[in-house]
Parts: sequence; structure tokens; C-alpha cells
Amino acid sequence: MSVATAYVRKTIWLNRANLRKAVRVLHAKTEKDAVNRALELAVEEEAIVAAHKEVGGAGEVEEAFAE
Repeated sequence: MSVATAYVRKTIWLNRANLRKAVRVLHAKTEKDAVNRALELAVEEEAIVAAHKEVGGAGEVEEAFAE
């Protein structure tokens, strides 16, 4: 992460089992790292899907974080 990255403190309730699994599958050192990485992946996915649609949408792309 860059030095210029701004962080905010939030108090939220998270699903304990999902948080533990996220730490494991993302190879995160801490729960905070896992949450930040998951957020980064969500933002990256948006860019990937947009680029796929821009090039004509050849093939199928499944959105992992679709509503």
C-alpha cells in the first residue's frame, strides 16, 4: 500500500467464520489485512468487469460480488 493511502476507523460487525476464512484464503497476517485485501479485490473486480464489457464482452465473466 502506498504511503498516501488514507485510512478511516470504523466499528462494524463481521461474520466471524467468514473473517477467519478470509484470513486463510487471502494469506493475510491479520484480520485487518484480510478486510483491506477483500475491499481491494472488490474494487479491482469492478475495473476488470468494466474492461471486459469495453472489449465487447467476449466470453462469460461471473461477478463475484454481484448484488
